[in-house]
Amino acid sequence: MAPDLEFRDVSFQYEGASSFALRDIQLTVDPGEIVLVTGPAGAGKTTLCSCANGLVPHYHEGRLTGEVLVRGYNTARTRIGGLSSLVGLVFQDPESQLVAASVADEVAFGPENLGVERPEIVRRLAVALQVTRLAGFDERDPHSLSGGEQQACVIAAIYAMHPEIYVMDEPLANLDPAGRAHVFRVMVEVAKQRGKTLLLVEHALEEVLPLVDRLVVLDGGQIVRNGSVQEVLTAGDLPRVFIRPAIARLGAQLGLQPPPLSPEALVEAITQRYRLRKRSPEPIPTPPQLSGPPVIELEGLAYSYDGRHPALRSIDLTIHEGEMTAILGRNGAGKTSLIKHLIGLLQPDRGRVTVLGQDVARTPTHTLARQVGFCFQNPNHQLVAFKVQDEIAFGLRAHEVDRAEIEPRTREALDSVGMSGFEEAQIFDLGKGQRQRLALASVLALRPRILVIDEPTTGQDPTMAQEIFDILMTLNEQGTTVIVVTHKVDLAAAYCSRAVVMAEGRIAFDGSFRELLSDPVRMRQFSLEPPETTRLAGMLADFGVPPWLSTFEQLSEALRALVETANGD
Repeated sequence: MAPDLEFRDVSFQYEGASSFALRDIQLTVDPGEIVLVTGPAGAGKTTLCSCANGLVPHYHEGRLTGEVLVRGYNTARTRIGGLSSLVGLVFQDPESQLVAASVADEVAFGPENLGVERPEIVRRLAVALQVTRLAGFDERDPHSLSGGEQQACVIAAIYAMHPEIYVMDEPLANLDPAGRAHVFRVMVEVAKQRGKTLLLVEHALEEVLPLVDRLVVLDGGQIVRNGSVQEVLTAGDLPRVFIRPAIARLGAQLGLQPPPLSPEALVEAITQRYRLRKRSPEPIPTPPQLSGPPVIELEGLAYSYDGRHPALRSIDLTIHEGEMTAILGRNGAGKTSLIKHLIGLLQPDRGRVTVLGQDVARTPTHTLARQVGFCFQNPNHQLVAFKVQDEIAFGLRAHEVDRAEIEPRTREALDSVGMSGFEEAQIFDLGKGQRQRLALASVLALRPRILVIDEPTTGQDPTMAQEIFDILMTLNEQGTTVIVVTHKVDLAAAYCSRAVVMAEGRIAFDGSFRELLSDPVRMRQFSLEPPETTRLAGMLADFGVPPWLSTFEQLSEALRALVETANGD
C-alpha cells in the first residue's frame, strides 16, 4: 500500500534565511498511522506541517529540494486548493485560521467549499461542535472567544471537512487540561474509526504518547530519532532536544525496560518488584501567611462583553505584595477577562478594581502600565515594531526612560529571556515561542512592580517553558508580584504557592496548591487534570507518599525512599 505522506530527501530554506528549516528529510507515513512529531522550538516542525499541505512551496517563499508526496500527488505541482480536500491542517496560531463571523459559519466554511450537501453540513456542524465542547456557541464571533475556544473552533472546522489526512501543529497548546485530553482522544478515535492518517506536532508528551503509533524527533531541521514510542523512549534523553516524560524517566531510574508510559503501569511494576509497607502520608502543611500589603483588590467585580452572557460574576480577590499566584480554569472560565481588568483594558459593569491603591476605572491605562506589566496570551496583540531591539525601546521611550538606559535595559531584558544576540532580528521571522519571549522582555525592561502574564508557555518546548517559569520565579524573589494565567498545572504547582481556580466566571477555589492537588476529584470538576506525577503520588499515598507532590525531583526522592525502605525489610 502506498504511503499517505512521503518526504523524499526534502530540504527547505526560507527566502532570506541563512540556514535550512528542513534538511534531508526522509519520512513516510502510512494510511491510518498516527505519528507524533516533537522537538525543541525552531526544530522545523511547523515547516514540516506546511510541506504536507502545499503551503511550502506555494505560500511560503524559499528554496525547496526533494519531493513531498500526498497520496502520490507532488505538492510542488499541485494547487493548495486541490490538496485541501485530502489534508486538513490546524495551525499553531488559531487566530490566523479564523475567517467567518460566527462559529457555525466557521465550521461550515470548509465543507461548503468542498461542495458538501446542506443536510450533511448541518449534521457535521452539530457533531463537530459537540466533540470540541462548543455546543451552543453557534452564533458567537470566533474572534471574541478565548484562545482555547478559538483553538477548539479551528479543530471543529477541520473535523467537519472529513479530510483523509489530519496535520495538526500543536493543536492542544491553548486548551485546558481536560479539553486537551478529550479533544485528542476524540481525534485519535476518529482517525482509527475512519481509517484516517494523523500527523501531530505536540510538546505535551504525557498525554499523547500512549495513543500514537510512532514518534519522530526533529532538531535543527533534521530527523534525529524515528521509531516506535518504546524504541525512542528506551534510547534515552537528548539534552535540550528530547526529554522523556517524567513517568518514563522515573521508571528508567528503577531499571524498568521498556519505560512505563502511565502512572498505573509504573505502580504495577513497583508493587510487583518490591514489598511496600503501608503507612499514612504526612498531613497537608499549612502554607506561610504573607504579611505584605494588598496590591490588588477586586470587590464584587462583574462583567459581560455583550450584556447577555456574564464573563465575570461577583469576583472578590485580594493579591498581596510578593505573591506568585497562578490563575487556572477551563477555557472560557473568565481568566483572561479577569486579568484585563487589572490594567484597565476592561472596565467593570459592577464592582471595583484597585491596583496599588488606585481605582482602575479612574486611572489611565498608561499610568497603570508604569507599574503593572501585562503580557497578552497572543504576542501578536502586543508587538508593534519590526525589529527586536526597536520593540523593547518603544516601551522605554513611551515611558520617558532616560535615553542612556535604553540600550543596557534592552540587553538586560533580552538576556533574561534567553534572546541575547537577537537585537537585529526581524520580529515576524521569529517563531511564536520567541515572540512570546520578546513580549515578556519588552515588559520586563520597564521593571514593573506587578507582572501579569497570560499563558506564557504557549509555543514553548518543555525546556523553554520551565525556563520561563524560572524567570518568573527570579523576578518574584526580587520582589515582583507575579500573577500567571496558565494551563500548565505541573509548572504552576512547582513554582506558585497559591492557586486561584475559576469556573463559569466565578472563583471556585482559592488556596494552596498542596490542598488543590490533594483533591483530584475537585480538580476534575474544574476541568483540571492532575499532573501525571501527582497521579502517581496519589496512587502511592497508602505507602506514605504525600499526594500533592508534582515535580520529577519530588517523586524521584519519594520513590528512592520507598525502595530503600522495601529493601531494608
